Amino acid sequence: MFTLTVSRVNSLLTLCCLVGLGLSLYAYTVELQIERNEKYSPMCDISPQMSCSKAFKSPYGKGFGIFGKFSTLNQPNSLFGLMFYSMMATLAQSNSKFPAWFMLMAIFLSNLLSLYFAYILYFVLYDFCVVCVGTYVVNILNLLLIQAKLKLLLAPRQDPIKKAN
Repeated sequence: MFTLTVSRVNSLLTLCCLVGLGLSLYAYTVELQIERNEKYSPMCDISPQMSCSKAFKSPYGKGFGIFGKFSTLNQPNSLFGLMFYSMMATLAQSNSKFPAWFMLMAIFLSNLLSLYFAYILYFVLYDFCVVCVGTYVVNILNLLLIQAKLKLLLAPRQDPIKKAN
């Protein structure tokens, strides 16, 4: 029988964060290649309606589409993803409640951003970005996993002496 433990949840969270890190690194590499070479065609450009470069090159591909051209925060969104998933993978190693609560808030916000970007992708850009959707899936999985971790951390512990009686 499969028993969910904090250690297993930590491992699954770390795995999901590593997948998110890989997707963000790929996206960042593609963005750098596109800036260097306009004719570069990444593997994630499957068709005109399924194009990651269309999403990355759009005004929403940098600074979340919110920060202006001259803002320090007007960086590729994938760079923020690299920082976010690195931080979440590191915090996932802790079994303390405070880092878990912080992760819940951060991952919840990342899911709100995923909804924002999914809306833009579908209704504004009329595009399907495989890399983007991959990060949305990672964010949903991270949310489910951090909720499971908090549930385990907040569960009352049974005294081993009482359990034996």
